[in-house]
Amino acid sequence: MKRLVSLILLSMLALSGCSLPGKPRQGVSYYVLTDPGPVAPSPTTHPGTLLLREMEAPPFYQDARLAFSRAAGTRGQYQFAQWSEPLPSRLNWMLRQRLEAAGVFQHVAPLGSGVLGDYQLNTRLIDFYHDASASPGVALTTLEAELVRRANGELLDRRIFVAQVPVVSYDAAGAADALGQCANQVMDELVVWLGQTGIK
Repeated sequence: MKRLVSLILLSMLALSGCSLPGKPRQGVSYYVLTDPGPVAPSPTTHPGTLLLREMEAPPFYQDARLAFSRAAGTRGQYQFAQWSEPLPSRLNWMLRQRLEAAGVFQHVAPLGSGVLGDYQLNTRLIDFYHDASASPGVALTTLEAELVRRANGELLDRRIFVAQVPVVSYDAAGAADALGQCANQVMDELVVWLGQTGIK
C-alpha cells in the first residue's frame, strides 16, 4: 500500500513539475497601447457626423500576442508578451479619441451606436509587427483607410498609411514601445489626411 501511495505521489509531482520549487513559470507581460496626446486641432472641421466602423484585421492580428518576423514573408508571436486587449478594438478606440480631440468632423460616433451619420470611415489593419530579422530591428505598421459618403455609398478617398520606428531593445518591451509609436504616427497622418480630404 505504501508503495502504491508513493507511486501516485510521484506521478502527481511529475504532472505538476512546472510548479515545483526551483522551476518558476515565466509570467506573461501585458502591454498597453497608449495615446501620448495632446492632439493638435484640425485646421478644418467638416460639417456632419462621421461614423467609425470597427477596424478590420486578419485573424493573425486578432490574437492578443505581440507579433514578430525573423524572415521575409513569415510571422511569429511572442510567447510571453500580449496586448492588454484585442489590437483592433484598442486601435479603433484610440483613433476615435484622436478624431474627436482634433475636431475633424462636427461629431464622431461608432458605427452601430444608433447615431445617424453623413460619412463613414472604414479602416483595415494590414500589418503590425516587430521586424526582428536583425537586432534590435524595427516596428512596422500598415493601415488602410477609406472615407465613404453614406447617402450614396460614394468612395471619397482611400489611403494606405505606413510607419516604421526603430526598436531600442531586442525584446518584447522594445517591440511594444516602438509599435505604440508606429500606431500613433499612423493615426496622426490619418487625422491630417481626413482634414485635407475635399468634401462637397
